[in-house]
Amino acid sequence: MKLCSFLLCILFALLATLASSQPVNDKRGLGALVGSIIHGVATLFDPVREGGSQGACGPFATKHSHIVALNAHDYGDLNKKSHWCGKKIKIMYKERTTVATITDACPGCDAGCLDLTQAVWNELGEDPKVGRLKIKWAPCDSC
Repeated sequence: MKLCSFLLCILFALLATLASSQPVNDKRGLGALVGSIIHGVATLFDPVREGGSQGACGPFATKHSHIVALNAHDYGDLNKKSHWCGKKIKIMYKERTTVATITDACPGCDAGCLDLTQAVWNELGEDPKVGRLKIKWAPCDSC
């Protein structure tokens, strides 16, 4: 009888551990997922020729600026300054990593995707003729 009670206690402890380790389904969007890794596609853009040198967040930029445009889904209301504006993100492609600042919105980009300036693209080490890169990125407060 004691063995049966002991085994039941172990079973309940294991079930409790499994239940508490399940991922949280966050319905507030990627903005609330600091520390998570987002998978998406990166494309190349020139702020001066595509959308104007002043980004949706305000600062002026060129293709030499170390900035990205965030997809409209994650950016939020395109008529307002997003809570993402000015945030630094770490972008990973193959074995390369770079850090950039969100200063613009990309209305044509799918959720999770980024538009990169030439400066950011170059740090990922891929020829611009490729056109699209499968990337991972994450907000990083400490970079």
